[in-house]
Amino acid sequence: MAELHEINLGKVTIGGPLGGRTGMLVGSIFYDKHSIVTDAFAGTFDEARAAKLIQRVNDTHRTYGMQMAFDVIAASEEAMDRFLRFVAARTDLPMLINATEGEARVQGLKTAAEIGCLDRCIFASLNEDTEPFEIDALKEYKPGAVMILAYDVADPTPEGTVNMIENTFRPWLDEIGVTAPIVDCGVMDPPSIGITNRAIKLVRETFGYPAGGAVANCFPQWTGLKSLGKEFVNLSLGASLLSIRFHGGDFLHYGLIERTVPAAHAVASGEVFLGFAAQELDGQKLPSPHPVLSMFKLASPSAPPAAAAE
Repeated sequence: MAELHEINLGKVTIGGPLGGRTGMLVGSIFYDKHSIVTDAFAGTFDEARAAKLIQRVNDTHRTYGMQMAFDVIAASEEAMDRFLRFVAARTDLPMLINATEGEARVQGLKTAAEIGCLDRCIFASLNEDTEPFEIDALKEYKPGAVMILAYDVADPTPEGTVNMIENTFRPWLDEIGVTAPIVDCGVMDPPSIGITNRAIKLVRETFGYPAGGAVANCFPQWTGLKSLGKEFVNLSLGASLLSIRFHGGDFLHYGLIERTVPAAHAVASGEVFLGFAAQELDGQKLPSPHPVLSMFKLASPSAPPAAAAE
């Protein structure tokens, strides 16, 4: 078993022994066809609604004691600059710098450096199509963490993920100067979440890197589930997130930021079990806030009500 690496991202720490702290829940804002965005390339959006969504994540983080982060997605350099500045000004939680185009991701690094929040940003992500200019930018602008998408289409097994890390990503990480990345093990479709779980476990055992996945990416393929209604979608999403968490997942992407509250409630329930065992059996000192305490205060008169999902 490799030594487990911990990565500090401002007030959030990802990685380490299972249960010692919560996983990091991540929700996407300004995603493709997000209703708050009016022009994806110009980066114009409904600021009032965006601010409300950001505040909901901040409030949920405090209410449930869950570590949380924002996946800031942009279609252009201009949009990335506008989106990142807006989110950074309204939260002290970590932010993923995420875009289809490498130029927009690099702009995210530059913007984060300019406004002084690079240490709580995650470059999302290095992948098979990463270009040399992105590697050069990461040498100059060092984010708090670098994510790698370690899903090998030619060998979608846990062993394929490990080989990809060693052969494709480790040389790049060494060049950039990254000791431990965050590993996105990838999810092909709903049934393959079980394979992702095993990949997460093997990555942690082999390298000690924080690992996880974006389970929500495959939910559009689960067409029969959608016909049952939003409540059933959220139940299955919660089960998927918990399955990854109980296999050691540190990075838990629940998809649309509108699903913040049900995702946090489901995962925080599981964190109670993991955290209490880590405290009682492993001698772990749990951070505050933590769901072991906050989950039992949610029904008390003094507890702030969780905002309902839109």
